[in-house]
Parts: sequence; C-alpha cells; structure tokens
Amino acid sequence: MAAETTSSLSRERLQAEDRKEQIVQTVLRLVHERGADSVSTQLIADTIGRSQGVVFRHFSTKEALWTEVLAWLQESLEGVWRRALHDHSNEPPLARLEKILVGHVGLIEKFPAIVKVVMSDDLRHRYPTLNEQFQKLHVLYERHVTDLLKEAVKDGQLPKGTSISDAATLYFCIIQGLGFQSAIAGLRANKLASLASRMFLFFVTALENLQTGAKTRKSDHVEKAK
Repeated sequence: MAAETTSSLSRERLQAEDRKEQIVQTVLRLVHERGADSVSTQLIADTIGRSQGVVFRHFSTKEALWTEVLAWLQESLEGVWRRALHDHSNEPPLARLEKILVGHVGLIEKFPAIVKVVMSDDLRHRYPTLNEQFQKLHVLYERHVTDLLKEAVKDGQLPKGTSISDAATLYFCIIQGLGFQSAIAGLRANKLASLASRMFLFFVTALENLQTGAKTRKSDHVEKAK
C-alpha cells in the first residue's frame, strides 16, 4: 500500500512539472504572438484548454509565473554555457566565447519571445523581483564573458591592451542587436543563424583594430609633440 502511495505521489509530481512546463511554453508562444503585456492568466488558460484555476494551482500569482519563465531562461542559458565551457574546455577561449554567442542566438531563434520578455519595461516595473533576477542573471553571464576575454588576452588571442569591459559591452550589443532584429524587426531565423558567427568575426576584428588604432593615434600624438 505504501509503495502504491509513493508511486501515486511521484506521478502527481511528474504531472505537475509537465503542466508547469506546458504553461511556461504557452507563455513564451503567446509573448511571441501578442507581446508580454497582453498575456493574461485567462488567455493562458484558454490556450491550454483549462480553467484559470489550473494556472493558479501551479502559480499562485502572475509574478510567480513570470519568475518561472525567467528561471527557464536562466536554465536554458546555463545549458549553453555548460556546453561551451565544459564540453569544449580544450578549445581556445575565443572559440568557447563564440559557442556561447551562437548558442544564445540559437535560443533566440527558437524562442523569439525571450527578447520581448527581457526588453519589457512593463514587467520590470510591475514585478520588481523580476528586475533583480534579470540583474543577477546578467552579472553571471557577464562574468563568463569577461573571464573568457581575459583568458584570450593572456593566451595572445587578443592584444594585451584590450579593454575587457568595453569588449564585454560590445559582445552584449551583438546579442541585443540580433535579438532585436529577430523578435522586433522580423529578421528571418535562417539569416539570424548565419549572422551570429559572422558578427563574432567582426567582433574579434574590431578588438584587434581598436588596439592597433590606439597605438597609431598615440604615435601620431608623440610625433606632433616633437
């Protein structure tokens, strides 16, 4: 009897996790189709063919629901980081950084709603805890990026005088730019995929040229001073 009870509880937990995943995926689809501000619990319930009570059974508040969506995003990004940093740990740092960028863009390509969720000021203002989650996620992401950039400088893949903070900012500008073009400007997914690696090449070339240009300008100033 005890074994049957344990088995029943396990099934219930599994079903609950499946339902939560269904709701999160439904939210992402609705955000892509209508925007984050238009997603209501009633719309979610109608879309999955259940009552609002089912949604609130798994998420007591809308803030809890959006928190779970953001947790899903973090888990997805952590999968990208793990594959790049650990599964390819024998590769040069810039190769691993490129894998993170391409993997992140791949997520945006598959789930365009990610960009709309991240860019939604309405969500940030309505649910302050979400903003804290966004910030923590960005700090963690930035740490991975800056660590790889520092390693690239140390290994000679990037010039010694490379500004790590500026390079990290440029990296995230690429992500934001491609994300915007995909989710907001309607860039086709197949173009987004091909652009990711090309943008990374421009990124590395820009860092190299910036350092060369800085040396040239410094040399010019010295000559003028003479």
